[in-house]
Amino acid sequence: MSVPYKGEQMSSAVRRQLIFIGVFLVVVLLFVTTFRMAVVHGQSMSPTYESGRVVLVRRQVGSAANLHHGDIVLLRKDRDVIIKRVFRLPGEEMDDSFPYPAEYVRRGGLADYYEQVPAGGSASDAIPPKLFVPKGFLVVIGDNLSVSEDSRIFGPVPVRDILGVVVGGPPAPYIGAPKPPSSRKIPTSPHSQ
Repeated sequence: MSVPYKGEQMSSAVRRQLIFIGVFLVVVLLFVTTFRMAVVHGQSMSPTYESGRVVLVRRQVGSAANLHHGDIVLLRKDRDVIIKRVFRLPGEEMDDSFPYPAEYVRRGGLADYYEQVPAGGSASDAIPPKLFVPKGFLVVIGDNLSVSEDSRIFGPVPVRDILGVVVGGPPAPYIGAPKPPSSRKIPTSPHSQ
């Protein structure tokens, strides 16, 4: 029976510390590559998020597959990074339900940014065409509709500009929005509805 000498005991303790440090670094690396922290600036997401609030954001890789109605997203807009709520997904109809984005789109001259399908009826009816979110784009809105500059102002945003989804984002503070639309996708022909 051999008695371990002092050098072997220290070697075992050092080995455990190195394993602990290695595991810790792997966990930190996974966290840093999966999440990011962001600070809310401005009042466009008030009262959900007030200016100065820090949020945890799960990084998103250019696909709408993991996005849902009501998700709060961090996105690139020109040179800024903004925080907004997903209102419509690619291919969905822009109807006139609250908060009336189709009305803003038509009045603001943004209709050309959307897929347009004739609404039906005769030409004399002057029914505006139905608007659909183009593939690869999203419609986003702020929770504070009176001050938010969002898709009602600048049109749909490319999915590739989504930087991430806020973890544990609460529902919209106003009644009825954003509700998922009634599964109306872009029709393949004007007569297939």
